Amino acid sequence: MVMQKEQIEILVEDGLAGASCKASDLTGTEDHWGLEITWAGFDGLSRLQAHKAVLEVLRAHMAEGSSEIHAVQITTRLPQTT
Repeated sequence: MVMQKEQIEILVEDGLAGASCKASDLTGTEDHWGLEITWAGFDGLSRLQAHKAVLEVLRAHMAEGSSEIHAVQITTRLPQTT
């Protein structure tokens, strides 16, 4: 079983309230995903802490859970301020 792009985006956006997530299939197999996540909650977090926050949201769908997601490449950003 695999997850669709929209499902992953919603999962991350629901798990990190107020976040925006853009997912891209890196291999065409729908189990290796590139995630670009913009979220104010990353403010003050190290890169490792930010990635752990995202992985915590995905954990149930990775190897420790259903294995629908095999790997993720995470890019985190803070929202642009005007």
